[in-house]
Amino acid sequence: MTDAVLLSIRPRFADAILEGSKTHELRRRFPTIEAGTLVYLYASSPTKAIVGSFVCSAVRYDAIADIWSSLKMGLGLVESEFFAYFEGNTSGFAVEASHPSRFTTPVSLNLLRSKIGLEPSQSFRYLRPDVEERILLLSQAN
Repeated sequence: MTDAVLLSIRPRFADAILEGSKTHELRRRFPTIEAGTLVYLYASSPTKAIVGSFVCSAVRYDAIADIWSSLKMGLGLVESEFFAYFEGNTSGFAVEASHPSRFTTPVSLNLLRSKIGLEPSQSFRYLRPDVEERILLLSQAN
């Protein structure tokens, strides 16, 4: 199995995934991962924290129009946003999110930097098991 992945995402989309109303995360490019991989959600500015996780059920690589026509109800955005995001691309990725779990205590960017030495990327990064363990410990702290 692939190591866990940290995915940077806008706060509105992170919340929608964690609430279950957004079932697929869109990406112009995506890491090589297998079904069953745990994906941690780093909500970008203004939140700047890891807020939860989901299990990747599947990664679909397809034509943009086909992704929109078959998944639009679970994408959490309107058609104009969808096509603006993929502008210049003919295909893209739709990552199916299952078993979303919101952290009791979000792990702030300051904690990620000071306690783990982790800097979230603009898109994604793989997480070693020891880093994942430290994130989970911080998410349970009060």
